Formats: sequence, C-alpha cells, structure tokens
Amino acid sequence: MVKINLSKNNQMKKTIDLHGLTHEESLVKVEEYLLLNSFGNDLELELITGKSPKLQQKIIKQILNKHDFNYYIPKYNTGLMFITDTRIN
Repeated sequence: MVKINLSKNNQMKKTIDLHGLTHEESLVKVEEYLLLNSFGNDLELELITGKSPKLQQKIIKQILNKHDFNYYIPKYNTGLMFITDTRIN
C-alpha cells in the first residue's frame, strides 16, 4: 500500500510499508513504484522495511544501484529507508 501524507511544509510525502510482504513481493512492489514514479518528478519515498538488513541489501543491490536511485538509512530508525532520484547531500 502506498500512503500519501502532507509534511509540515505541506509537501506530499509518499510512504510504502513492506510489513507482511515476502522479500520477492517487496522487491516487485518497490521497483514497480520507483520506475513508474521517477520520470519527470522529484521522487521522494519513505520505505518502511522493518529491521531486515537482508531485505534492505536486496533492495539496494537489485533495484537502487541498478537504476541509480539514492538512499539514506537513518541511524535513529534502521527499519526505514529514504529513497530519491536526486542527489542526497
């Protein structure tokens, strides 16, 4: 499920929660969403993976690196990934 919320500065924030999906289902969902929503947009996605480093590594290697997406995993919540198609400073 893709959830859209408004942030504090009224920008839309897109979130995908992968809880309850298999790794294979998660990979398909993430890749499909990123590819369909990255053209002509400033893509920003909050991806909830749960604390599964194995799934995160699959997402990074099989999707993010392959399609040149940038990501950040915050130290305060390692079950979360921020993904964008622009450079993260």
